[in-house]
Amino acid sequence: MRILVITPWYPTIAAPIAGVFVRRDAELVASSHELELVHLVDPALLTPADVAADAASPYPVHRVPMSRSRPGDLVSAWRRIRDLSRGFDVVHTQAFQALLPFQGHRMRMPWVHSEHWSGIGDSNSLTARGRLVLRLTGRLLRRPDVVTAVSSHLLSAVAKFRSGPTMIVPSVVPDVSPAPADRDPDVLRLVAVGHLVDGKDPVLAVRTVQELRRRGVPTTLEWVGDGPLRGQIEELIAGDDGFTLRGTLDSAGVSAALSRADMFLLPTRGETLCLSAIEAISHGRPAVLGALGGQRDYVTDQNGRLVEVRTPNAYADAVLDVRSRLNRLDPDSVAATIRGRFSAHAVLQGYNGAYEQAMSMHGKSLL
Repeated sequence: MRILVITPWYPTIAAPIAGVFVRRDAELVASSHELELVHLVDPALLTPADVAADAASPYPVHRVPMSRSRPGDLVSAWRRIRDLSRGFDVVHTQAFQALLPFQGHRMRMPWVHSEHWSGIGDSNSLTARGRLVLRLTGRLLRRPDVVTAVSSHLLSAVAKFRSGPTMIVPSVVPDVSPAPADRDPDVLRLVAVGHLVDGKDPVLAVRTVQELRRRGVPTTLEWVGDGPLRGQIEELIAGDDGFTLRGTLDSAGVSAALSRADMFLLPTRGETLCLSAIEAISHGRPAVLGALGGQRDYVTDQNGRLVEVRTPNAYADAVLDVRSRLNRLDPDSVAATIRGRFSAHAVLQGYNGAYEQAMSMHGKSLL
């Protein structure tokens, strides 16, 4: 079957980790189907080096410049999509912004849309302008034949905009072999993976570590990721070698950081799924997270804690509760709580089910 994936989120040379989960999903689908990908790319991120790098892709990648601030770009993007989609069996859009070029145009072929955008899951996280745009464009979610979402939290938000078929298809998380941390019984080592932005609340993470120390628990924090709050965090932790800001790391670097830690801490304000927490649990590291979002689908007392109250005291209490159970929460038992749920096999089955349903709605067959 021929699948045309259309997404605004995909890695570039300038932003190498942007949309890595979309690329992972595309590579998975391409392992069983003939696939091409259209990247609706911010013109500021596109360079000739990207075109050269795309030559090594396992499937054709078409970079289509699209700035949402220039209406003419939406028109030209639609024309490119219309021309490229001829001869494909299914169009598969990924993330809400991929729907924008379709406004005012009719799609006559089977269409699956996969939603990842946190703005759908929590509109309060948007600016006033963003909420207005969502109110005006949210109806675009009615257009695809089938819509998938990465979590039940996001799926319930999608259902507010459409009554057609929906299903949960999570993102792929690579399998790892969980290994015990080289634990120092006198020090609690925490790790966080996420951008240094308000939504991840690194300030609260720092305050939580400071509260744990105030209670007499020697604690360190290694943060993987970068962002606009880096300067503020550097001021908060100045002169304290118990905090480490690693910046952006590749997948091997992230895996190594997770393996070094006793526990994952991310006081996030909200998540559609939180792949970094799933990766931590897959590594056998229990996770302490904010309670709002798709993490409710998989965080349990057997692999971590969700925290409702956004204070250092509440997070410190949760960390100490999990710490008291660390000897019972051995890495393999922690990883076993989600084993198979985010595997390549499970995700591909989900996408194939969505493709089959969309095609049947057009009187076609997946076979």
